[in-house]
Amino acid sequence: MRLPMLNLTTLQLFIRVAELGSLSRAADEANLAIGAISRRLTQMEQDLGVQLLVRNGRGVTPTAAGDALLAHAIRILREVGLAASDLSDYANGLKGSVDILACTSAITQFLPADLAAFGHANDKIRLNIQEVYSAEIVSRLRAGEGQVGVIMEEPGQLGLETWKYRCDRLAVVAPPHLLFGTHSVRFHDLAEHEFVQMGYDTANTRLLARAADEQGWPLRLRAAVDSYDAVCRMIQAGFGIGVLPSEAARNFIVPMGLKLVELDEPWAQRQMLLAANGASLSGPARLLIDFLVERSAGR
Repeated sequence: MRLPMLNLTTLQLFIRVAELGSLSRAADEANLAIGAISRRLTQMEQDLGVQLLVRNGRGVTPTAAGDALLAHAIRILREVGLAASDLSDYANGLKGSVDILACTSAITQFLPADLAAFGHANDKIRLNIQEVYSAEIVSRLRAGEGQVGVIMEEPGQLGLETWKYRCDRLAVVAPPHLLFGTHSVRFHDLAEHEFVQMGYDTANTRLLARAADEQGWPLRLRAAVDSYDAVCRMIQAGFGIGVLPSEAARNFIVPMGLKLVELDEPWAQRQMLLAANGASLSGPARLLIDFLVERSAGR
């Protein structure tokens, strides 16, 4: 089957006609004659073999096929814009880019300063950063999505090349009236408390669930939210306690009147890893990994 070619200018006009619901308004906006736009859209319908717009006295309305094309057209033009932006960057001296998938613990603690230092030393390499749960990062890297991941070390992270990055330490966040006067606590002493955590499937929550299961008690997760700030706000409101990376938690405990208690467990110190599908590493990605490994080893 021969697929028809889609003209980008016609797609732009189609989007505006569909969004405005009017050929005349789209024509005025594009400074074109209504007939010119109408002919373009009619030709596209003929090329595709499907009606895209219903024309009536009140304007135009997309058909079901038109709605489907509208979603694709918006995405196509967005990708074209990104491609043009990328090429413009290369024309201005860009040497490459690295797509980074990073867990929340890294983004809220060490990664921003480390990436800023890399960017200062390598200003012709662009870094594209996305916050993702560790488990999703692993699966996406295996699938060839993203170049460098920053994850928490966990069982089952196979099929990727990894490097040690930084370590963080978990601590208990609690209202001041709980665990009062206590500077450290064992995990089994928290068995009667309800927990507020960031997501059901984060590396942190999975670690706590495994530890509770090994000690023979169920982790009572009362609320799962989307950020460390939200975890602390729920704790402040009385929903329970939480276990967060201590450096990240320090940003919230003072203004919210909460307390931070050391978690006295060997597994409370966690190892972060840099991960990648080594066979497909670009030069800029390898340069970033080497920089982050060296920087973390020097502190």
